[in-house]
Amino acid sequence: MKYLAAILGIGAMAVLPAMAVITTPHVAGSFQGWNPGSHPMTETFPGSGIYTLTVTNLSAGRYEYKITDGTWANNYPGPNSWFYVGADGVITLSYDINTYADGWSPTIERLGQSTDPGAWTAVGNWQHLVGGTDWTNNDPGTAMIAQGGGIYKYMATLPPGTYDWKPVVTGTWDSISWDNRSVNTANWSFTTDAVNNTVVFWVNQYAGTAKVEVIPEPASLGLALLGLLLRRR
Repeated sequence: MKYLAAILGIGAMAVLPAMAVITTPHVAGSFQGWNPGSHPMTETFPGSGIYTLTVTNLSAGRYEYKITDGTWANNYPGPNSWFYVGADGVITLSYDINTYADGWSPTIERLGQSTDPGAWTAVGNWQHLVGGTDWTNNDPGTAMIAQGGGIYKYMATLPPGTYDWKPVVTGTWDSISWDNRSVNTANWSFTTDAVNNTVVFWVNQYAGTAKVEVIPEPASLGLALLGLLLRRR
């Protein structure tokens, strides 16, 4: 069951207090003086629950932002979110208030964007087990590999234990985790419960989501399935 729990992103994550989603979203950020009401987002079509904003004529570089309700009464996420702009000076940001059960987290209030920083690293308190140093955000040994479409993956074999991780833009603490896309997101806990579990770390940059899969050894998986069958008899 830990394999399933890890895929669903429910593992040992903390539970955040419920907050109302923002149904009149605006973007406030370092690119416009943090004005909460000057950049309203547009719903892609009525009832879609997905809102977007395209900003042009920006200088290439890194920016921070939040989603607001047009004032500062309600804003998301807590720590600032972030984006990177290339030489074309264009970024499209999205705010998705639908609830998902697709195996990726966060399951609601996903912050998407049209640009990709291009280099991601899996960090955590397990990096020393694969020859690195824990919580090193530019460790080449835990660099995530591009899979296409803004998706990156890293695989490791870890002994039994409980660990924390997050995917970060290489060399920074800009990250995506189960809670949101922000500066230094929450750590994501997972547990391995058999010798030499394979752990697969994922991040989807464009969608603003991540997941972790803990895959038992084939022998361990076979024994688990056999036990399940015997219990059903």
